[in-house]
Amino acid sequence: MKKLMPVALCAALCACGETRVVDLNDTRDVATMQNVMELEYRDWTNAAEKMTKSMIDSGAFTRVKNPVIAIADVENDTMQRFDTDILVKKIRTTLVNSGTAQVTTGFQNKKKTEIGYVPVTAEMKSAQIDALGASAASVKANGIAAVEYERDAAEDETTHQVRATRGNDEYDASTIAKKGTLVAPNLSLSGKMLQRNMKLKSGWFSNVDTRVEYYLQLTLTDVNTGLSVWEDEQPIVKEGDHAPTW
Repeated sequence: MKKLMPVALCAALCACGETRVVDLNDTRDVATMQNVMELEYRDWTNAAEKMTKSMIDSGAFTRVKNPVIAIADVENDTMQRFDTDILVKKIRTTLVNSGTAQVTTGFQNKKKTEIGYVPVTAEMKSAQIDALGASAASVKANGIAAVEYERDAAEDETTHQVRATRGNDEYDASTIAKKGTLVAPNLSLSGKMLQRNMKLKSGWFSNVDTRVEYYLQLTLTDVNTGLSVWEDEQPIVKEGDHAPTW
């Protein structure tokens, strides 16, 4: 019996560290996921569903003929590191797949940092004066210098890469996109994600917990007028320990 106890204890400890795969198609399995202080799957899903419904119900898309959305900056100003596409992608997927609106991936409203190389010339001169007189020397060298620069970029650069093949005999000209075929956006989606941390204490001998407030904000703008046609904010509040901080 004494020999079996360490084995049983080891098995119990190993079981505690097992990985559980959550079935996202099972609502009960999702509901029993362990709660965390960070933003997680359920937060993103619920916020996306509410914001998409709010956007459609507002009538913003019925007031614009053939709505085409450009995804502008959605800033992550929280204390967590994540790509804001976690939320935005869910919203745009519903809008596009339902036929409510289209999203342009070829509009160049992003910035991309690249490195280019330019020819440079360096010249060094020296002079010397002594009892014998004065002398001078000059050395010139040519080389290449790396230069970092920013350029306009699209979400999917293929749209512009295809057009760059015009005049290339290797491609059938009839298969290359013609001039004047790109569709400009008439709407722009932008936003910001904020986080506030507040210390909580319920009694003299209680642990200090933290309340974390998240605010997910989005704005839909008519680019023809520059006016906002829809806005929404989804707050998410959590209380506990191990709150995400800087």
